[in-house]
Amino acid sequence: MFRVVKFGGSSLATSDRVKNVAQITKSIAAEGYPTVLVVSAIGGITDQLIDCARTAEHNSAMAFEKLDKIKSRHYEVYPDEMNEQDTKKLILTYFEELSDILKAVSLIRVCSSRTLDYIVTYGERLNAQLLTRLLKRTGSLVEYIDGREIIVTDKKHDGARVLVDATYARIKARLAENLIYVVTGFIASSEDSVTTTLGRGGSDYTAALIGAALDVEKIEIWTDVDGFMSADPRIVDSAFVLPQVSYEEAMELSYFGAKVIHPETLRPAVQKGIPVWIKNSFSPEKAGTKISSTSNGSDHPVKGIASFHNISMINVQGSGMVGVPGVSGRLFGALAREGINVIMITQASSEHSICFVIQSKDANAAKRALQAEFEPELVSRKIDDIGIRDNLAIIAAVGENMAGHPGISGKLFEAIGENSINVVAIAQGSSERNVSLVVDELDAVMAVNVIHSAFYLSHRISNVFILGTGNIGATLLEQMKSGLDDLLNKNGLLIRVCGIANVDTMIIDDQGIDINNWESILSASDQKTDMDVLLQKIKAFKLQNSILVDVTASEFVASKYVDFLRAGIHIVTPNKKANTMSQTYYNELKSLTRDHRLHYLYETTVGAGLPLISTIQDLVQSGDDVLEIEGIFSGTLGFIFSALTAEKPFSTIVRQAYESGYTEPDPRDDLSGMDVARKILILAREIGLEMELGHVTVNSPLPLELSEGSLTDFWRKLPSVDADFERQRAKAEAEGKVIRFMASLKDGTCSVGITRVSREHVLSRADGTDNIIRITTKRYYDNPMTVQGPGAGREVTAGGIFANIINLSFHLP
Repeated sequence: MFRVVKFGGSSLATSDRVKNVAQITKSIAAEGYPTVLVVSAIGGITDQLIDCARTAEHNSAMAFEKLDKIKSRHYEVYPDEMNEQDTKKLILTYFEELSDILKAVSLIRVCSSRTLDYIVTYGERLNAQLLTRLLKRTGSLVEYIDGREIIVTDKKHDGARVLVDATYARIKARLAENLIYVVTGFIASSEDSVTTTLGRGGSDYTAALIGAALDVEKIEIWTDVDGFMSADPRIVDSAFVLPQVSYEEAMELSYFGAKVIHPETLRPAVQKGIPVWIKNSFSPEKAGTKISSTSNGSDHPVKGIASFHNISMINVQGSGMVGVPGVSGRLFGALAREGINVIMITQASSEHSICFVIQSKDANAAKRALQAEFEPELVSRKIDDIGIRDNLAIIAAVGENMAGHPGISGKLFEAIGENSINVVAIAQGSSERNVSLVVDELDAVMAVNVIHSAFYLSHRISNVFILGTGNIGATLLEQMKSGLDDLLNKNGLLIRVCGIANVDTMIIDDQGIDINNWESILSASDQKTDMDVLLQKIKAFKLQNSILVDVTASEFVASKYVDFLRAGIHIVTPNKKANTMSQTYYNELKSLTRDHRLHYLYETTVGAGLPLISTIQDLVQSGDDVLEIEGIFSGTLGFIFSALTAEKPFSTIVRQAYESGYTEPDPRDDLSGMDVARKILILAREIGLEMELGHVTVNSPLPLELSEGSLTDFWRKLPSVDADFERQRAKAEAEGKVIRFMASLKDGTCSVGITRVSREHVLSRADGTDNIIRITTKRYYDNPMTVQGPGAGREVTAGGIFANIINLSFHLP
């Protein structure tokens, strides 16, 4: 039983690689099999020979310079063989022949397709001759075979059609002994001995033809990759080798850009049912990919994602096309006469338009051909002007198990939509093995990544950009340090921090930042923080599932949310400013998230880590009416007023809260009551009320003289208000009450201030930094709902933000 192996140009590009190929071949032959070794030209040589031929048409001197470089390359790759006189003489004869042909081309100033076919065959012939001599020199029984002896074709050049019966007969007659046969791939000849070639990928085709003729058990294609990948690893970091694919899957993936094997290669193997193995010549120990009649039945429905770039779409439309027989035939006939290959077709059911996708290099020729074909219809306006849309890419999701599997298309387009990627055109074959879509070239990388992730071909991935490294931001990063590995290992969720910014500098890296060393990396950065630059960088990265995490209290940053949402970037934030800016701005935020299927999570703006906003949203969405909300919304003020006693004055407690990290850097931001006013306004808007911050009645506990001046002045003057707060506390105590700083929402109005509440009231039970919020609704009228828990502190707020990031990531594709 023969073994058929083929090595491509990249596997034969250097002296070391050639020796590696020789070693692999000898190892196979050592198993006792007669071995057919099909080889391509040295990597890059075919293109150089074509360039030589085209150059000779107008500049013979330059053509000969390029030929000298080709000769030198063969000396570099086979130094030992070129020191042998017989080998050197043979190779020099080849180059003399090439030189004579180029001289002829330069004289007549044209290189015909027949001549070009002949010129490019020297690549395979030179390489096969030299490799044969290397194997002989190292002790192998080996014989060189020129592919023209055994592969028979018609007379077409650059892609001749193989005459299979005649080819198989010649192969069987020529290959009979227990040797290593080194065969030139790619090249063939017609029945009357005119040199032809099999087109790009022709060496793979040669190997498949030989394997089929000899009825081998398997055909091995050795290349520079580990096998078929689930996606292009240059695009998708988590792409992996597919251990097994069907013939149909391999052909679909190859057609749409997976440059592992030429689709034509598989035809002889399919006809004979011979498995084709893709192996890596640089890592021969790896299993590779098996291509056979069956796919792995336990696979995910989508086996792989392929992409095809440099694509243009041509649209032909007009009322004169509706119901007119033969329009499609004329259209595709005109393209066929120009030799233009149509990659994908989509037609409106109304017959009003036909769109088709071709390589961009053919777009102008296609338009001219159609303008000529439909000139009468264009003149009479029965067909509108023929339009070209450039800079597109095709993304194809391929899988044998997609057939009959409901929801594949829905899941695919949901993933695309969640990342704000616009789909230009769609096509699906009747076999259901392939769903193809056309997107802008700029969106192609992101599209491949989100589809790859959506079908569980990789971990779920979110890319996070964190603004703010103060108390809460730094704590969030610490929590992420300890939690991200577990999320990946236990839940398959990969959260990458790709950006960190403070008020002065920022760092951005689309591959992710080492958050174990974020402080030193950020301090070493010389990139100034700029929201517009950050936005442009995120857009340019084209990362899937990008999330902006705003841990600042900046109104300027909040004003930029609409720009990030318009760019398809989700937002998580504890920053209350955005939801308490103008009603118009708030409505725009809500509209963008609703209309573009984006996520804007702000649970921690009210109640830190408490599930307050989500609870109110659930009540409203389920049809309940919220009648009243009252509560202690500030963990800082809750701590201060619950700790107030005759022995512990107000100023002492404020200092304690400040030193414990419960207050803002300037405690007046808490004591002004505006923070609480923002929180009750957020809840008012959440239940559907339209109002501005100025509509909230705020009774600040601080007198005006303490609200102004420096922070040092504030601390110096603060004890002056102790007596007043003690009077309020004592009066409340005498009435059997306590004082609390509360906010209330009732009858469409909001108010904030110090209130005396009875000791039986639920709000009197506030302790420490707890928030207590009582919600009265139509459903919860007799026994209102109460939400209670820590409402301040770095850990709980950061934990709430982290939980929002995690929950959002699990909802993204």
